[in-house]
Formats: sequence, C-alpha cells, structure tokens
Amino acid sequence: MRILIQSVTVQDSRSAYYGKTVDMLAEDGVWVKIEASINEAADRVIQGNQLAWSPSCVDLRVHNTLPGGEFREDWTSLQAAALKGGVLDVVLLPTGNPVPQQAETIQYIASKGDVVTFHPMAPLSIDNKGENFTDLLDLHEAGARWFGHGAGALQQVDLMAKSIQYLQTHPVTIVSRPDMESLSLYGQVHEGLQSTLLGLKGIPVLSETMHIKRDLDLLRYVRGNDFGLVNPSFRLHFSCISARESVDLIRKAIAEGLPVSADIAVHQLIFTEEAIADFDTYKKVFPPFRTQSDVDALWEGLQDATIQAVVSDHLPCEIEAKELEFDHASFGTIGLETLFIAFLQAAEKRKLSDPHKFVTRNPAALLGIELPVVALGESVKGFVYDTIEARTFTVRDIVGKSKNTCFIGHDFTHQIISTLGAQIG
Repeated sequence: MRILIQSVTVQDSRSAYYGKTVDMLAEDGVWVKIEASINEAADRVIQGNQLAWSPSCVDLRVHNTLPGGEFREDWTSLQAAALKGGVLDVVLLPTGNPVPQQAETIQYIASKGDVVTFHPMAPLSIDNKGENFTDLLDLHEAGARWFGHGAGALQQVDLMAKSIQYLQTHPVTIVSRPDMESLSLYGQVHEGLQSTLLGLKGIPVLSETMHIKRDLDLLRYVRGNDFGLVNPSFRLHFSCISARESVDLIRKAIAEGLPVSADIAVHQLIFTEEAIADFDTYKKVFPPFRTQSDVDALWEGLQDATIQAVVSDHLPCEIEAKELEFDHASFGTIGLETLFIAFLQAAEKRKLSDPHKFVTRNPAALLGIELPVVALGESVKGFVYDTIEARTFTVRDIVGKSKNTCFIGHDFTHQIISTLGAQIG
C-alpha cells in the first residue's frame, strides 16, 4: 500500500527533517520518499489544513479491564481508542479479573495487539493482595519488564523492600502509584478549600508524599546492600504524582543518583480542585485534582526533566458507576483518545519546549523500546494531526465502550487525522 501525506510538518526532533514542511510517501510501511513535493500515484492521499507528523504515543498507564470487564472495554474497543489517540504502545496495569499473573497470561496479552502493541505489567503479589509474591522471575522471563501492585502501590513495607531486592538484579521497572491508604481512606477530593466547601472528606498530599519518602528510603537501603549486583537498567518509577512536594522529592532523588523516574496523568496538568465545585463525577479521579501551585510544579517538573512522561491513566467505568452522588461514584477517567491533543494544547499554552517527547520518545525510552525516526528506509510508526478551530469534545467523539471522560465539554484545537503503523502494507 502506498500512502502519500502532503504538506506535513515533521515534529520529530531526532529527524533531519525536523520542523520542515514536506511531502512524505510510504510504501508497505516504509518511508520511500520525503521531498518538498511529490507527484506520484498513491492508494491513499492525506491532506489537511496545517498537518504535522509525530512519532506514535507510548502510554505507560492504562487500566486493564480484561478479563471480566468486557462491558467497560474489550480488546477491539481498546485498540480503537488507542489508534484514535495516536497511541501504538500501551502498558496495561495488572488489573484484570482474574489478575494476569501466569507466564502464559503475560504472553497472551502481549500477543493481542494488531497495529497496537500491548505491554503487560506483571503483579508483584498474588491477586494484588500484598500477601505473597508472584513468580517474579518466571514472569520476567515470559516478557514482563514492568511490575506493579494493581493500580496502586504495595502498602506492606517488607514486601516492597523484598520486591526491590529480588528485582534489582534485572532490567525491570517497579511501578509505585504513591498513596498511604490509611491516610486517604474514604477520601473523595483534594484535602483543601474545596473539600471544606463541599463537605467531602479530603485526600491529603501527605498520603502521596509519605509513600514516596518510604519507597525512596527502601531503595536507598537496598542499594546500600546490593553487593554490586544491581542491574544498571533497574528503576523505581512513581506514577501519577500530583503534588509540588512530590516533584521536589523526586527531583532530589534523581540528583542523588537514585534510579528513579516519574510520570503524571495529563488531566492533572489541566484541572485544579475547583473543577469539582459542581460535583461533576466525571472529574472524580485518583489522585484528585489539587491546587494551582501543584499544577505549576508539575509543569516545572516536566521542564527540568524531573518528570519524564505524561500518561492517560485510562480507566473505563460504566455509566452506572459515574451517575451517582459524588461520594458514591467511582474514581477514574478514560484518556487514551485525548492524551495527545489535550497535552499538546496545554503544553503550547505553557510554552513547553519539544512537548512531543513527553508522550513519545521519553516513555518509549522508559519502556525500553525505540520509535522509528522519520528517514528514508525507516518504518512508519506515528500519526498525522491537524490544527483546527476550537472544537468542543462530546460523547459522540468517543470510540471506546466507556464514556467517562473529564474532557466532555472541553475545547480542543488539534485533532488526529490518521494513525499509521508499519504493519500497514
């Protein structure tokens, strides 16, 4: 198949064509011509207003609803949502029912993608109960490179310490979504002005920062007794941080030389605690939207590379779980379809340099994969997007099964035209 993209600006800073507006011709999933103008026959021609090409997005945090949650999302709808959002690599949390904790299950999940590649995260403990270890090494040998505790973080100190000890000798990443559950229990929103005004129990920043401090102390302890056996590619990754102090703690840990990285959910960069003043359950997320000062700190963390990646934290919920009183509604928002357009729009307003890398190259590097560069002979893996007049996002725009997005009613000035993978041919 021959695909011609006309008058498109290359947004890939690794490419010799970066920032240039060119015509690009792909044949059987490989770039065969990149020139100022191409006048050749093609099976498909892509045109637009202000077209741009970006490497495909890599989403490091998507909640797995399979098996058991097919009414929320199935393999077909999940891949459709990813393709619409320009995402061709998806890390799936170990949150299915039953939990994907056998080597065969890890291999099965990894084989489910067509154009989209699914990267299954393996659970640290059996059934995510925090009681007994899974077969960590067998799961690693089956292909798991990331390990975590369901959608959260291990509360058991001894189990977390031993997880670091056992896995530090391998090129793997342990994921912690920091939260001291005893402090956030029954919490609904950020503990602050809005929680007081709305009469809802708050989730304190302390529940996040205390957990980060604990995990960093455990990492320091284990590395102080590693006998020189630590793998240079081992990493402790903090996911979905939300507070200024969290950014400061991780910044200091990186400066200290600890193998630490972090990501943030795109909605945390856009909304503050005021967004839930009208009890909008579609904006009920965990961690909760915090203060403007926290949001500013998250952007600062991106700017100085304390935070390396932006994720969707895609969590499908059925309508019955959201259309309830606020304190009974489920946490979570979908985000695969809006990850890129929401982040790019916000990043442009903040004048963030090279924003594409936070949803493409940086998360790819953390995951241990390499995205093809725009060059002759290289594989096609990315998407074309256009700049448009502000357009309101509605339920009708969603292709996934679940519709619980915090971006309903949000105006976007970009739209993805087409996502292309090297498998096209």
